[in-house]
Amino acid sequence: MKPSAVSFPQSKEDDKKEFSLHGSLALFGAFTGFFCTVGFFNSFGLFESYYKTHQLVHESQSTISWLGAVSTFLLYAGSIVCGILLDTFGARIMIYLGAFGTILSVMMVSLCEKFWEFMLSQGILFGISMALAYTPVLGVIGQYFKCRRAAALGIVISGSSLGGVIWPIMLQRLIYNPNVGFAWALRIVGFMMLPLLGLTCVLVRPPKKSPACDCDMAAGDRRLHECDCNLFTSNQESKGAREKPSIAVSSAHLRKPEAVLTCSAFFVIYFGMFTPLFFTASFARAKHFSEDLSFYTISIMNAASLVGRVVPGFLADSYGRFNTCVLVTMSSGIIAFCWSTVSSLAGLVIFSLAYGFSSGAILSLQQACAAQISTPKTIGRTMGIVMASASLSYVVFIENHLVHLRAKISNSGLAGIPISGQISEKYGYLALSMYAGASLILGSTLLAAARFKQQSHLWAVV
Repeated sequence: MKPSAVSFPQSKEDDKKEFSLHGSLALFGAFTGFFCTVGFFNSFGLFESYYKTHQLVHESQSTISWLGAVSTFLLYAGSIVCGILLDTFGARIMIYLGAFGTILSVMMVSLCEKFWEFMLSQGILFGISMALAYTPVLGVIGQYFKCRRAAALGIVISGSSLGGVIWPIMLQRLIYNPNVGFAWALRIVGFMMLPLLGLTCVLVRPPKKSPACDCDMAAGDRRLHECDCNLFTSNQESKGAREKPSIAVSSAHLRKPEAVLTCSAFFVIYFGMFTPLFFTASFARAKHFSEDLSFYTISIMNAASLVGRVVPGFLADSYGRFNTCVLVTMSSGIIAFCWSTVSSLAGLVIFSLAYGFSSGAILSLQQACAAQISTPKTIGRTMGIVMASASLSYVVFIENHLVHLRAKISNSGLAGIPISGQISEKYGYLALSMYAGASLILGSTLLAAARFKQQSHLWAVV
């Protein structure tokens, strides 16, 4: 039997059904939610440097960096629990709790003076709040958008990129303004988040009626669980009378080769993906570029990432989510291999743009791939486990990188030495680019294996 292609054809009628008034409003509410949660967290570097010279001046940089590490771990690893809660209780109560916790956390940070107070508010409470909002928001958007799911998720996740650009600039101006100061800067942020997260709570709700499921599949092929149409909840599920998924069924689904390979792929990808993002500024200084240019390379990457999280999503819905994710991951690996060859201003800018775009696409397509391999009853926990699979490599990298930024590497305690920092310190940026590129290429290979487990035909749209 000739292998059949899994297709995601779109028509103008499909787009009209998916980009309905309610669907578009939910998309906007999800965007503002990511802008206020993950987008605000992207400004942690500003807080870290401020704490070191003010409230936590007597704490080590390693100790302060745990605030960001704990938040990140709770966001990623907590997605497993949040995924199970989403499948069991629905999204709305979790979104309410996440929004309330985010605002409460920001307000409490404005009152903190000691490390344990910052840990409770900015580390633990904010991390849990992000996790409570992250998975349910993506799950609801997945219910509204079927044929354009990757594009919709990319738009939502791009809210975190925009937040990563706006919040640090605003906080920088407010915190160091003698008429405002740290405490009132955080309170102003909290008051600004109140209406934005209010929109998230009001607009992001499961659809009362699922869009028509007319996205065709080639005859004889049902590997994507009835073309993702079953991911839309019924009226009873929207009201909370949701059938609890069987643990045995969920475990069996998550043990399937495509699910295991997808989790393994992103675990490996995250080891190297953030290396250029965090070390390009120091690379620019090592190459004797100006300090201003070193700072702006991060802004260039974030701007390119904003575009990269949206555009590939539209392509993925037409040419396959796994297909597109494999290509952008492999492209990121190739670009990372070229990193150490940069020797001019133009080359550094081009590298920053190219890598920012491709790495941004990986972040947005990750959840689209997770949704594709899930079933109606396991979408929450599948997305949560795919996220959590990256938590260990990501958190270890982030925590140790923050320490490396302002601490010299000693010969003792290898457990506290970042892999990337150790490589750059001992072997230089050529070895660092090889490490990042190899992680991405290996991850793309595992992702390709997950793709071929779903459909062996080379030209299939998967």
